[in-house]
Amino acid sequence: MQISSGVTWMSVGEVEQVRAQAAQEGVPILTLLTGGIDDRDRIFEGFREGLPMDPPNYSSRSWEALSDSLFGGLLKIEASRVVIVWEDALKHESLDIGNPSEGLSILEEVADQLENRHITGEFAPKVVSVIVISDECGNDQGNDEK
Repeated sequence: MQISSGVTWMSVGEVEQVRAQAAQEGVPILTLLTGGIDDRDRIFEGFREGLPMDPPNYSSRSWEALSDSLFGGLLKIEASRVVIVWEDALKHESLDIGNPSEGLSILEEVADQLENRHITGEFAPKVVSVIVISDECGNDQGNDEK
């Protein structure tokens, strides 16, 4: 299984395969836990607790500031590839609207930016693979079939 940039929906079994591959290849694996709570503060807290932030992000006022901090934090990881697993994404009512959707958009945006040499500047581009765990039935929206 190839670790590629962007957001990918996977079953628990597929995620375990990627974890094993990443560990074998020395690729850092980061875990995002937001508790399935759609509250903005809880989502920001999950990002701050599980993902590197540079500069640190202490408030929940700005999605843009969260994105910038995540970009800076991931950029400084000394690895050319990083895997982020959003383990409890399906606990959210929906990933299509509201605060969870904003969080998913930030993960996708930052993964795209870090792959672009023109954006990373003096730092080498980085493959950031964001994995959202879907259910075994292939529900990739995380909202209707829990």
